Amino acid sequence: MSEVLQSDKYFYIDTHAHLDMLKGITAEFAVSESLRENVRYIINVGSSISGSRKSSEYSRQFENVYASAGIHPHYVRNFEDKYIDTLENLIRENEKIVAVGETGFDYFRNLSPKVDQQKAFTKHIELAQKYKLPLIVHDRDAHGDIFEVLKYYYRGIKNSDKPDTGPSAKSGYSTGISNAVIGRSASFGGSERKKVVIHCFSGDTGFALKCIEEGFYISFTGVITYPNAKLLQQTVKEVPLERIFIETDSPFLAPQEKRGSENYPGYVIYIAKKISEIKNISLTEVARITSENALGFFNISF
Repeated sequence: MSEVLQSDKYFYIDTHAHLDMLKGITAEFAVSESLRENVRYIINVGSSISGSRKSSEYSRQFENVYASAGIHPHYVRNFEDKYIDTLENLIRENEKIVAVGETGFDYFRNLSPKVDQQKAFTKHIELAQKYKLPLIVHDRDAHGDIFEVLKYYYRGIKNSDKPDTGPSAKSGYSTGISNAVIGRSASFGGSERKKVVIHCFSGDTGFALKCIEEGFYISFTGVITYPNAKLLQQTVKEVPLERIFIETDSPFLAPQEKRGSENYPGYVIYIAKKISEIKNISLTEVARITSENALGFFNISF
């Protein structure tokens, strides 16, 4: 790449990685090589009970790795409250767990029944709000339901003001979510309302802007580098840089320049580079602002 940042002031943060899922390289190699590429911090995201435990372990092992605790919607079949208890214990034991998730809805593969996904999602939200931690949201073909649940919990709508979940809902998205999910309002104000990120964003520009209006953040992966991602690239152009994170979602979704390779946090620079091209701004500015966004969101002191 023509512009690589090796600076104490400007650096990259991979806000969503799964070092515990790497197969071709070790976590040790991935972390050290990413540091060499000026990826200063990595958020290793839990996607199962075992993955959350491993994520916590990595945050203790590597100074520049932080963790989240959560269970991906693929793995919430027959979801039980004891799983949340386990995640809560991890949070209590490790101050480097800086977020809850990933959690949300996946209606593309539907590996878990919707009722289990709904229960798990709201339990994760309640856990995040209890500890005033950011929420990392997985959204696949579920934009309307995701938006309605987040809007409800993070606006603190009263029980009597159940959101319109029909085709004419103000969000502009038809949703089949049950009223049982919209169970109670949350007293959660101030800047904490903004502590939600839609990771690996796959919606359209309209959905992105609605999320921005709610105070949420949008995170982009290597998908924006793909030749067939024209609509997503337009969304990148429209979303303010101050609301953007960059992530690899490694070991998945390697950027176009590295397709066929196992993705790892060092490749987050390719996502930053694509954003700089789309927005016609310097790579330095993309690195600086997206890193400032992530530091504040995850409450990481630099």
